[in-house]
Amino acid sequence: MSWFKSLLKLPAGREGARRDESGLDNFPCGTLSTVISPMAVHVEGTDAERITARITTPSGVETRVTTESNYSLDHSATPWLPPLLTAGMRKGWDITFDGPVDSTALRGASGAQKVFLDWYPKRFREVSISAEPGRVATGATGVGCFFSGGVDSFYSAITESDRITHLIFVHGFDIDVDDENLAARASAAARKSAAELGKPLIEVKTTMRSAFGDRLPLDWGYDFHGAALAHVGLALSQHLSTVIIPSSNCREELTPWGSHPDLDPLWSSGTVEFEHHELELHRLGKIRRIGENRTAMNHLRVCWENLDGAFNCGRCAKCVRTRIGLAAAGAQCTTFPEIIDVRAVRRMDLRSRDDGYLRTALAAMQASGISDAELTQAVNQAIRRSYWTPALFFMRSAGSRVGQVIRRSLRR
Repeated sequence: MSWFKSLLKLPAGREGARRDESGLDNFPCGTLSTVISPMAVHVEGTDAERITARITTPSGVETRVTTESNYSLDHSATPWLPPLLTAGMRKGWDITFDGPVDSTALRGASGAQKVFLDWYPKRFREVSISAEPGRVATGATGVGCFFSGGVDSFYSAITESDRITHLIFVHGFDIDVDDENLAARASAAARKSAAELGKPLIEVKTTMRSAFGDRLPLDWGYDFHGAALAHVGLALSQHLSTVIIPSSNCREELTPWGSHPDLDPLWSSGTVEFEHHELELHRLGKIRRIGENRTAMNHLRVCWENLDGAFNCGRCAKCVRTRIGLAAAGAQCTTFPEIIDVRAVRRMDLRSRDDGYLRTALAAMQASGISDAELTQAVNQAIRRSYWTPALFFMRSAGSRVGQVIRRSLRR
């Protein structure tokens, strides 16, 4: 019986894999039961608007991560603390910074470790941080808000407009750092939006995600994106004293996630405070609010798959649920295809959280008296398909393994 169970074992996933690509992919994965230390971080200040960290792993592999902006940046080691702490905890590497790190940020990092260990006790381990405590008084009074042009960021930018002095657009997070074409279109839309909202736009380009979130076994959504946002916010300490991070979920939907009300404030320093904005309103409520704003409806960008290079592809789960929400709100948005391709909807690849979002959006649309039987049927088919796909994969994998054993036996 144990022999048969071994045949059904699925192939190792990403955590067991060792890839051959260059840079951080060559970091030795090891096991979380092995403590490797230290990861050495040397901060290089190339010019006022560009900062670089040279990172050397315990095995001697070296890489550089660069962040640049149209605004001057903090050249201390402080902005590098959140992402490198997250990466270090995932790998089990202690961390040594060769430059000063804000003392408030160091205390907050201890709290961030406790949050991660509570969420992911099997994937993360506690690490030590070696750095010279320090603090640089900047006198900045600005209030920044991260602005991707999506539902959450438009909602925060509109409702907190009286407080916000700057919007922050980042190239290298949801848009690949090498995708200059899409980045140019997205940044142009962000500039127009910021101008219409009466706010200056801080533009940032960083290799942070390509170096860490994609190459280490770090999940961008669940592990890393909040720390990457904190890196950018801390780097702007000469201009901002408060940075608003638009929420991904309302209070009832909270789960462990890279940006979270229990985690975001812990990345604060003595000069920059992070705020996780809006827990009371669910996504459909946000859509209804921004649906009243002409700037949002002319520039809304929610798509991260960008199929065929589209600004909003209109075919992925995020686009479809946003379109349904806009229909329920009676809002007209110019950045989506006019007609939803129901055939593409049926073929959507859904994550577990997408099912609930789509069902809620359909219910809201029907409650608003809007009927689209073909779309409703297509969404329900995609949801049913998402239940069967893992089972079919398992059956194919198991069948393949059993078949291999049988064929080997017949050849003997």
